[in-house]
Order: sequence, then C-alpha cells, then structure tokens
Amino acid sequence: MAMQTKTIKHKMQSVQNIGKITKAMEMISVSKMKKSIEKRGASHIFAQRSFELLENLHIHKQLTHPYLESRKGTKVLMLIIASNKGLCGGYNMNVSKQVTRFVQDNPKLVVDAIVVGKQSEKIAKRNQLQVVASFTEFSDYFTAGEVRSLLHAITERYSQDESYKEVVIAYTNFVSSLSFEAQVTPMIPLQVDKAQKLLGMEGVSDKRKFAQYTFEPNEQEVLDSVVPSVLMTVLYQFLLESLASEHSARVMAMRNASDNAGELLEDLRLNYNRARQAAITQEIAEIVGGSSAMS
Repeated sequence: MAMQTKTIKHKMQSVQNIGKITKAMEMISVSKMKKSIEKRGASHIFAQRSFELLENLHIHKQLTHPYLESRKGTKVLMLIIASNKGLCGGYNMNVSKQVTRFVQDNPKLVVDAIVVGKQSEKIAKRNQLQVVASFTEFSDYFTAGEVRSLLHAITERYSQDESYKEVVIAYTNFVSSLSFEAQVTPMIPLQVDKAQKLLGMEGVSDKRKFAQYTFEPNEQEVLDSVVPSVLMTVLYQFLLESLASEHSARVMAMRNASDNAGELLEDLRLNYNRARQAAITQEIAEIVGGSSAMS
C-alpha cells in the first residue's frame, strides 16, 4: 500500500510540472499572438493607400500588368503556410484539409507547392505535391527580406513557366482570438476587390481618383512598381494572419492541456487520499488484531 501511495504522489508531481509548462506556453503564445496582430495592423494604412493607387491605375485608367491578367494553363502554384512546431491543436490539420479539398476539386490541374514551415512540407508530401521551394527557417515575425525572398520565389516561378494558370495561398484567416479559418485563396492574378475583402479593407477607400496628381515618369511605370509592392503587402498580411492563428490555436490547446492537468491532478489527489486512508485503516486493523492476539 505504501508503494501505491508513493507512485500516486510521483504522478501528482509530474502532472503539476506539466501543468506549469503548459501554462507558461499559453502565456508566451498570448504575447506572440498580440504582437502578430499589432504588426498586421501596423501595415494596414500602407496597404490601404497602395490598393487605392492600384485601383485608380488599373481600373479607372485601364492600365494593366502581367500579374493582373488571367491566363490559361494546366498547372497551379500553391503557397502553403503552416507552422514549424506542433502543440497547436488542429491548426496544421485544418490547412491540410483545405489543400486536399483543392486538389480533389481540381483533378485536371497539376499542383506544385512552395512551403513555409516544416509542417507545410508534411502537408505537401501527404497530398503528393511536388515541392519546388521550401522556407522553414524564417524568423518569428517575418522580416522584410524574408517576405521579399518568398515573393521572389513565387513570381520568378510564375513568370518563367507560362503553364501556371494561377498562384493560390493555403493559409489560416485570423478572425479573433477564439476563431480562425483555414482556406485557399487566389494571389496571382491579383484581384483588387477580392484582396481588399480578404484583408478586411473593403469599403475603407475614400474613392479618390488621384485626378490632381501627375505620375512621374508615367502612369504605366508607376503601376509596374506598385503591383509588386501590393503583392508583397498582401503576402505579408497572409503570413501574419497565419502566425496569429497559429498562436491563437496554441493558446487554446495549452489552455485545454492546463485544464486537463488540473482535473487529472484532482483525480490523483482523491485516489491518493483514498489509498492513504486505506493504508491507515489497514495499519489500525493490524495493531488491533495484534493486541487481541497478545491478550
């Protein structure tokens, strides 16, 4: 009986330690989630003004760019954004399900993958996609150089191979700290209205037509410069959306783990008290039995 109480006590200590770890991980993820949301909001004004300029040049002045025009093809380039680490609930699995659904819904298209995160490589292999580029060593909040290198890999592949019909992104849209949704959305050709809607910018434009502005050296060259900048902004926003969703999922997962640890600890404490009470009762019975035998 003493061995039983000792074993339960060791289990209680282990569960307590696990609970402390999961609580610490929850607090760290909360901090990182808030920082991701702040960074997403910091680039909102720049993205808004860029979309206004792009809308004016492309729609109102009827200028065009290769990344704005649709084209025919038999292949799709998919950017898959997932995490480098686990312990984030169903975050990665939800992305995997959306990738699988896209592949099944487009059986006639060949899908190549550019992956961000180690879990993305597993998702691509699980869906039998050819990985043409992999980015698994990005920093915690994505530097401008990292986003630029990722965009370069996408646009270079898309520009050099005319068999690509479009570029799509499999990512997780951050709605709130308790709500996020994995989805696959088009990136190239860039559709201004859809991109604004996805980034929560629809209706924020003040509809200025830039009528009093003179574009130097000319409007087409300005558009050629604006489109890559807008694509980089869109890509950066998608990365931050996924990052915020990842940390939100990890917060929920670690909170559930902490709650489960607390419940398990209560059960173990109850079993420990029962075992201890049984041991005491047995010892009393043995003492009483021994006294009766001697008398």
